Amino acid sequence: MANVILKNLTKKFKEVIAVDNVSIEIKDKEFAVLVGPSGCGKTTTLRAIAGLEEATSGEIYIGDKLVNDVQPKDRDIAMVFQNYALYPHMDVY
Repeated sequence: MANVILKNLTKKFKEVIAVDNVSIEIKDKEFAVLVGPSGCGKTTTLRAIAGLEEATSGEIYIGDKLVNDVQPKDRDIAMVFQNYALYPHMDVY
């Protein structure tokens, strides 16, 4: 795996801001989870990292490579979307 870094990631759909200036660094071998209410931008953020949505502004790095203009098939990553209801025996803190 590689580091994933988002720097000031923003995604707009017309005038609606779906992801607003998100900056995060996920280090190699770290496990990260995006949680939040419906419509807060979790899936849009993952889709931007995977290359399925084009960022309106900001930078996306995988490893040390800026991937904003790299096609999804060339990013060598995959997106997994899980429903928390699959894990009713677990807690999130």
